[in-house]
Amino acid sequence: MQLSWHDGIESFLQETLEHLEREEARHNLLLGLALILQEHPDAWDEVFLVTVRAGPDLAAAGLMTVPANLILYTAPGVDLEETLSCLANGFLEGGIALPGVTAPAAVCQRFAALWAELTGCRAELEMPMRLYELRQVTAGVIGEGSLRLAREEDLDFVIGAIASFERDAGLNSAPDLERIGRLARRLVARRGLYLWEHGDRIVSMAAKTRPTRHGISINHVYTPQGLRRRGYATSCVAALCQLLLDEGYQFCTLFADLNNPTSNSIYQRIGFRPIGDFAGYTFGSDGP
Repeated sequence: MQLSWHDGIESFLQETLEHLEREEARHNLLLGLALILQEHPDAWDEVFLVTVRAGPDLAAAGLMTVPANLILYTAPGVDLEETLSCLANGFLEGGIALPGVTAPAAVCQRFAALWAELTGCRAELEMPMRLYELRQVTAGVIGEGSLRLAREEDLDFVIGAIASFERDAGLNSAPDLERIGRLARRLVARRGLYLWEHGDRIVSMAAKTRPTRHGISINHVYTPQGLRRRGYATSCVAALCQLLLDEGYQFCTLFADLNNPTSNSIYQRIGFRPIGDFAGYTFGSDGP
């Protein structure tokens, strides 16, 4: 096994792009982030890019946009134990702290266990996720209302919605509003955030992100507590997906929290089909 660090995204993509695009929808997270870096090299202040080869063949790849989790890809049929041990030891020897890891469920669980063994940290399951793919929106699921791009004057709603989402999902009990404000302004400025209006009132939101060669992802789906169970999120996501398909994308993808059966049901009703289970683990700084 040979581990290589990459100083730039071009060399990383030279090794990984062909492999990631073989299952473009399944690998949309790592692939989409890599393509964002290719187009916007300064999108993140600090990025780590790593590959592992078994002889001439790619065995694994990792991308981490600090302070987010390490995102992992492993090639089909590799010796998972040897490959993940090589990766984990590479980060350890490089003195690189890992906040967590996100990957297909079995890969993620094993890497988290290895990292905990090596460092003595506490590895905790942050979120079990299901990856969905949509190629056609179910007829008749879009209700009354209209979809529009979010504007600067919508920032108060957007900031509040993102903060509430983080609290509701158990990601952050005290969201950093300054960080969320920067994120909200970036989403609006890049024309990536959409709002669903009903009766001249904003009732739901969703964003597009991480375009790849044939697909694009949906995230930041949120409806305020008092407006739920009225079909607003269904209409918002379905309308946005239809817009993106009409623009020429072949498919849309999204990750759903498996602990939230309501959202999983909504996405399947729209036309999303499961294509894989993923997980996110966080690494605590103190021992078990």
